[in-house]
Amino acid sequence: MGACAKGAQYVLALNRKNVMSKKHALIALLSLLLCVGGCVGRINTQNLVKASANLYQSASITDAQLISMSVQLRNKEDRQYQVAPPNSPYTKRLNKLMARLQSVNGIPLTYKVYMTKAINANAAANGSVRVFSGLMDIMTDDELRFVIGHEIGHVANGHVKKRLRTAYLTAAARSAAGIYSPAGTITNSALGSIAEAFINSQYSQSQELEADAYGLKFLRDNGYNLQAAVSCMGKLKGSGGFFSTHPSSKERIQKLQKQINEFSSKKHF
Repeated sequence: MGACAKGAQYVLALNRKNVMSKKHALIALLSLLLCVGGCVGRINTQNLVKASANLYQSASITDAQLISMSVQLRNKEDRQYQVAPPNSPYTKRLNKLMARLQSVNGIPLTYKVYMTKAINANAAANGSVRVFSGLMDIMTDDELRFVIGHEIGHVANGHVKKRLRTAYLTAAARSAAGIYSPAGTITNSALGSIAEAFINSQYSQSQELEADAYGLKFLRDNGYNLQAAVSCMGKLKGSGGFFSTHPSSKERIQKLQKQINEFSSKKHF
């Protein structure tokens, strides 16, 4: 983990303990800015003061604000990709496959397909789920259900919010300008910085394995083929996008197979 990420994590820890102060915020800010500027001599004092104000304000960001930020980021991403229309075979297949999973933690789930050969999928804190057509092309129905269930697991377990919060704090520390516009929305430049920080960050291995367990439970609870969770791993190996921030396929397959065997022995189908 780099200095920027460590500084953001430090701010988050203080905020969770309700001990955030201007002094603490400035300490974390200096850690973040040192990794950006390379040395104290390169840091503009005026920019330091502005970034300190940004970080101090950002440290107390609420879940509601994170959801709103997630909506802005999703809208930005939707404009970058070609979204399959409602009558597309891809859209119809996706909606049929995920008909039994329509909400998570009280948040409605919305599904759309990005028409791209890339192999990936993601779920945002606001419940929006995006699946790449390239992934759909190589997966059976139950394999696809597992992968999507895995991504939704990140939302269910709070992983997405934690990662977004860290990205937000990192972007705030780097910014010499304000994060919010006069209208109360995040500025386009800040939104781009947050998106970049989010993409460059990673889920922990424990978070990935928790998301795997969620995806497997979704298969089990609905009577789908549990072995699809294992078979999809062979297809995803070497795909880049999906495994770039995930534990090795060998480790994941072993843990999934162990869980499947446990389900079978207890007859929890």
